[in-house]
This record gives sequence, structure tokens and C-alpha cells, in this order.
Amino acid sequence: MNMPDAFIRPPIELLQGSEEYFPQLIGAIDAARTTVYLESYLIHDDPPTRRVLEALIRARQRGVAVFVLLDGFGAASEMGWAKALLMAHEIQIEFYRPIVKWRAPNTWRRLHRKLALIDEQTAFVGGINLIGDHFDLAHGQLPRPRLDFAIRVASAVPVAAISRVMRRTWWRVSLRNAFRGSLGRLMRADRRQTELARLREAWRRTRRHLRWRAPRARHRMSRRVRLLLRDNLRHRRDIERWYLLSIVSARTEILIANAYFVPTFRFRQALLRAARRGVRVRLLIQGNSDQWWTHWATQALIGELVAGGVEIYEYTESFLHAKVAVIDDALTVGSSNIDPFSLAFSLEANLIAEDAALATQLRQRLQAACDRASRRLLPAGQRRGLLRALGRAALITFALTALRIFIAFSGSSLRMR
Repeated sequence: MNMPDAFIRPPIELLQGSEEYFPQLIGAIDAARTTVYLESYLIHDDPPTRRVLEALIRARQRGVAVFVLLDGFGAASEMGWAKALLMAHEIQIEFYRPIVKWRAPNTWRRLHRKLALIDEQTAFVGGINLIGDHFDLAHGQLPRPRLDFAIRVASAVPVAAISRVMRRTWWRVSLRNAFRGSLGRLMRADRRQTELARLREAWRRTRRHLRWRAPRARHRMSRRVRLLLRDNLRHRRDIERWYLLSIVSARTEILIANAYFVPTFRFRQALLRAARRGVRVRLLIQGNSDQWWTHWATQALIGELVAGGVEIYEYTESFLHAKVAVIDDALTVGSSNIDPFSLAFSLEANLIAEDAALATQLRQRLQAACDRASRRLLPAGQRRGLLRALGRAALITFALTALRIFIAFSGSSLRMR
């Protein structure tokens, strides 16, 4: 007996920019009956974002439990008004590691995921923050929308995986924040009872997350659409490994669009080997640099790729914020850049889909970006001598090392990632 098509190819939709993503998200929130979870690296007070927050408020007024988790560094400048607005309507809001210390490497890790979960039935994964397409934190109003993507998915397997990770992250962050500094307050007699009551309430709110168990997933369906994570425990290299394995096995095409492209040596070599065996390899990278050090490091790395037959296009129409790829008939859409920040420090989430129709749709949109708003980089016309080659190698090593250290301490320029 044949399985229904909807069973074989789960409902999944590609969304470009907040202009497509936010209406879908708002519609799902307005239909919510039980729970809404939302994670974002940053938030900005602009009309498109306000409409999302108004939908959250309407959901809470209907009795829906709403949980918003923001990164404590990326959303630092917006923490005050966002917390006041949402808490005034009894929406639970937490900030992931709000303190960054130079001498405490454990505070460098950031919540860089952009996830949403509604009623355990619909989820969104991508690179789009809670900010409108036409606004940039460093440059203000943009004449053209930012290029970014998200995916709406309603398949049981990836939704269950998204639910597990979002619930676990919520209770860990909420408990950590609840107990931060509590010991000192418990030692004071005049604060003890108030502090105990606060901790009891925090524990009461967290118990539902500890008791919840995701439904068992059918593993035979899990390869077609699945969630990949990056953290510092079990999933340190899952996203990078998927890229490398997909590049090695690519037969016809590799098309990657990534805002902050500072790949490792293994990654670069995999791309060069793919190009040598006849695979068409194309990269769409940032042309309008909003972070000088990332742009500098990228330029130091891409020369060998261009010389090796990789097509590289710099996106110049607006800012590129996408973290997507099409490799043959598979694609990934998510939050992970190909740089030390994403691959060494951050909590990331990418959705992987083996879907020829969806891959074609993403390919066409990226092709349009390459054709319409990019300039192609051409190989240099002269050969490097030994000293220049050694100097370039030293520059690459210094760039990657400096990024791993400097990236955790960069100020507002880091916040659009």
C-alpha cells in the first residue's frame, strides 16, 4: 500500500525575508490554542516587529502560554522596553547569558538561533531576527530589503525535535536566571522570605517543561527533513559535518549563500576538490561589509577559491544575512554562518531538507540575487611569489585566530548576525 504524498513529503514552505516570514508567523500565533515559543538573537522596535509582538499579546489574552527567549548580548540594547512590554501582558521573557565578561569564556557563548514553535504543530527555522527587512542597527533605514530566509515546517519529526530543544533551553535558562544571585539574597534576613517565594514561583513555572515528553518520532521519516544543532556538548560539529559530507558527495551543484563566510581549511579544500571534479560551485557572500574584520578575513581566504574555479559573487543590492545552501537536491536554511562565531561559540539551528522542489525554489531565488544584485569576483592575473604566498598564509592564520578571540567582544557590529 502506497503512503499518501503528504506523508512522504511533509508540509514545508520557504520564506524570504521578514516580509514573507512575519505574516506567516503572525497567522500561526493568531491560531495558537496552547503554547507559543519564540527564540531570537536580537529584537528591534520597528513596525513589522511590533506586529509580531501584538500577535503574542493577543495570544496571551486568549489564555495561550507564551515564552520569549532572547540573547542577552544581541538584544542588550532593546532589553528594557521589550521586557517591560511583554511582562506587562504576562508573557514570560528570558535573556540568555545577559553578562559578557572578558575573562570568563563561558559567557562568550551566545544564543544565535531563530526558532518559533506554535502548539507543538507548526515551527519556523531560519536566520531572520525580530527586525524588519528595511532596517539595519548600524545603518538605519535600508532602500532595499535585507536578503534572508526562513522555513515553515509542519512535519511531526522536525517539529518534535524543535520542541525538545526549545523547551529544554527555556527551562535551563529560566532556572539559571532565577537562581543567579539568589544565594546572597537568601543570606539576608530581610530578603529571605521574598527570595524563597520568588524561587518557588520560578520552580512552579519550570515544572511543566521538566515533565513534558516529546512524542516518539518515526526514525524512518527523519532523514528527509531534520533539525541540526550546534552546541558545546553533543552537537559541536553537526552542522559543519553536514556541509562537509554534502560537499564531498555533491554530483552537480553547490550553491552557498552565507553572510559571514570565514571557512576552515578543510571546508575550503572540500570546495576546491568539488570544483576540480566538475561540480559547479558558487558562493554568494556579503558585498556591503557591515563588519570590517569579517570582510577582511573573508577577502584573505577567497583568493584560492576563485583561482580554483569556484564562482564567487558579492551581494551589493542590500545587506546579505542569509545562511542557506543548495547542494544537488538537498538544502539547508538556518542561523549558522560559516565562521568561528557560529562554529565555535554559538547555539545554532539549521533545518535540512532533501526535497528537489524546495531546493529548486531556493536555487532560483539565489540565482536571481546573483544575477541582479551581485558582482562576480575574477581570478587574479598574476602568480604569487614565495614571499607573497607565505605572507598570505600568515594573514589567513592570523585572521582566523583573531576572529576566534575578538568576535566575542565586538560591540554593536556583532548584533546583526
